[in-house]
Amino acid sequence: MKYLPFEHLIYTTNLSEQNVIRILSENVGAKRKPFTSNNGSTKEYEGTITENNFEINRIIKNRNSFLPQITGTIQENTYETQIEVKMKLHRLVSIFMIFWCTFVIFFLIITLIKSKGIISNDLVFPLCMLLFAYLLTMLGFKMESKRSKKDLEKMFEAKVIKE
Repeated sequence: MKYLPFEHLIYTTNLSEQNVIRILSENVGAKRKPFTSNNGSTKEYEGTITENNFEINRIIKNRNSFLPQITGTIQENTYETQIEVKMKLHRLVSIFMIFWCTFVIFFLIITLIKSKGIISNDLVFPLCMLLFAYLLTMLGFKMESKRSKKDLEKMFEAKVIKE
């Protein structure tokens, strides 16, 4: 999933399941309402934690529609605790990007049909739009997911066993 806005990681830690949940609770605030500030909260993440599962995202000062939505499950084994983490785009952002790219691809196909299969300069604009959408999505997502991966690794005193 290196070239898609999606991450799947498994962390292992020597902390107990209860300690992992406690650490998460210390670092995750309640989910804010849309378009509100963080009201001086010192927490780095917001979201919900239920039993062995969590759904969080990083609190940022600016806007980034491509901020990863992080879901995870915590499972204690005999010798260690495993935290399975998935990061993906917000559902509405994914739907919008699919709709937008579909529209551009439709425009590209129409341009190809009109040019009777001859590659012309008219194809440059829709191809550049698709490339721009891809780069914007990937850069926005991967920059934030990289930061969240480091934060989670530090928070849980863990190492990544599967990326």
